[in-house]
Amino acid sequence: MLEELLAALDDDQRAAVTAPLSNVLCIANAGSGKTRVLVHRIAYWILKGQPEDSFLMLTFTNKAANEMMGRIKNLLGKEQVKITGGTFHSVAVRLLRRYGGAVGLRHNFQILDSTDAAGLIGVCREKVCADFDLSRKEFPPKEKIASFYSYCRNCSITLEERNEQISEFSEGTLRLIADTLVPDYEARKKKMNAVDFDDLLIYFDELLGNKGILRMIHNDFPNVFVDEYQDINSLQNSIIHKLAQGVNHLTVVGDEAQCIYGFRGSEVEFIQRFQDDYGNAGVFPIRNNYRSTDGVVDLALSVINQSPDYADKKKVMLANKHGAVRPELFMLNDDDSQVRHIYAEIERTHKSGTPYSEMAILFRTGFLAKKVEAELTARGIPVCMNCGISFYERAHIHTLLDYLKLLANPGNEIAFWGLFETVDGIGSKTAKKMFEAFDKGGCDFDKLSELKGPKRAVSSMASLISAILEGRYQRDIVDRIDVFMNTYYKYAMMRLFKEDYEKRMGDIKILKKAVEPFEHVEDFLENITLSAVEDTGQGDRVLVTTVHKAKGLEWDKVILPYMNDGVYPHYKCEEREEERRLLYVAITRARESLTLMSVQWSPFLPREGHGELSPFLEKAGIETRYTEPEEYRQPQWAGFSGKEYRRPQRGGF
Repeated sequence: MLEELLAALDDDQRAAVTAPLSNVLCIANAGSGKTRVLVHRIAYWILKGQPEDSFLMLTFTNKAANEMMGRIKNLLGKEQVKITGGTFHSVAVRLLRRYGGAVGLRHNFQILDSTDAAGLIGVCREKVCADFDLSRKEFPPKEKIASFYSYCRNCSITLEERNEQISEFSEGTLRLIADTLVPDYEARKKKMNAVDFDDLLIYFDELLGNKGILRMIHNDFPNVFVDEYQDINSLQNSIIHKLAQGVNHLTVVGDEAQCIYGFRGSEVEFIQRFQDDYGNAGVFPIRNNYRSTDGVVDLALSVINQSPDYADKKKVMLANKHGAVRPELFMLNDDDSQVRHIYAEIERTHKSGTPYSEMAILFRTGFLAKKVEAELTARGIPVCMNCGISFYERAHIHTLLDYLKLLANPGNEIAFWGLFETVDGIGSKTAKKMFEAFDKGGCDFDKLSELKGPKRAVSSMASLISAILEGRYQRDIVDRIDVFMNTYYKYAMMRLFKEDYEKRMGDIKILKKAVEPFEHVEDFLENITLSAVEDTGQGDRVLVTTVHKAKGLEWDKVILPYMNDGVYPHYKCEEREEERRLLYVAITRARESLTLMSVQWSPFLPREGHGELSPFLEKAGIETRYTEPEEYRQPQWAGFSGKEYRRPQRGGF
């Protein structure tokens, strides 16, 4: 069986898979079979006698964890394996449920998803504005505060240190956030018996600081594997370092050229200094690219090897596919000309036999995609826009989840607010009174019925309270959903979502199907909070998304608009070389065909809209074209600009 396992690997992969049980770093190029190496190494050493339950596998997405588990089962010919694997957060929850008391966590803590966490920060923000008589327009929005605070926690730095780096807030605003808002946020979470995503990692790291517990974890998991190692932040690095102390071996897989999540705290230095941190570590390059044609590989290398990080030793990536079509760069006048070219490329590619689902348009930022998505849709191109919304983040679904969260934990303040925001005719003053009654009444919803207000609001509120009270007596999750829908929410949805009510009701059916495997609502809520994945729902449509969202994916045809300075690198970027790596990731999403486009003017560009080619492409050696097909300059394109194409001249028009 071992011979069969190794026969499917190339020389680089085989060397990494069979390396001795010690600290190992696999530098896996884009399209090189990174996942294959990781799962084959685990399967190899299980077949060599290592117990299945001795392996701990850490990933960044549940999709990756599930895929790896499935592959390992197939390699071992088993329906089940005893490997412990999942995201950093899911593994943290598993251990904190067992040992959380050692770090002061109460039993049955609830997990706030990112929407709930931002919502709670919003409540704290409102209080700060009210207490200090501040304009809500002048104080930073909750999303900005949440992102700022999260970054600091994941990078183990203070709010003051971060503000010195990027000058996000004024000194006075920062003091209010640090001294008033953040303590209030932490106190409210404690009162709710809730933790956010960042808390999970902070508590996990703290737990591993307990020598007794760490010893038990080491005994349980002497073999630790980490996927996408280039994406770790300071907090995750600390967790890995503690897990690796005293274990038989640590294997990490990654590619420093694909470190693109600096906005979340990822630092490329961690993978670069792996050998220093884990002495005598073996380093195994996985050089073959099985995804992209030689033209795409050549372009990717020409971009990344201009980086100072590769000044001493150039990156090597070997293409195993040869394509007749080389990547092309089109120099275009403006946004309208770019849309015409995108349309032409999609139509030409589709007519040649490529399904729409095998095409993607990747943007540096989501707002750049809106015009393209709208124009293509108007021209009859089936488009799937995916710049971040997931099934469980949809407004009508999240409200229903708020209902389940409140049943599971009557002290969940954010769930309370989420529900009562749907009450017809309710204003901010009435909402405040309702919450005060709720809070003072010790979660006694009967007290809410004593409140007075507009008839419409009172009627809606009474229906909602009835649904909450009745829901408490239901054990089955589907029955609880039915109570909520029939007693209150079906009628609220008719009012809130008139235009697509039936479609949203279809989503409710999907949700009811999703809860069926779960006996307890707490288990369901924890599962979706930790496992929520983006719902692309692509079908046979062209995917329009961001490069960050596209990492780990691939298509036959990829189009990269706005290859401009100010976009690559972004004019607000903190780290120029991360922007180069982002372009490298974008290029390597393409299997067969890659088209890049640059515009000479756009209102979306800095420097008064005048566009220059991205400096990352100036020495890339890519074929540049200045012509536009004649048929896409005709009057029938009146929906676009109608401007005649002109060859761009240096210095603008």
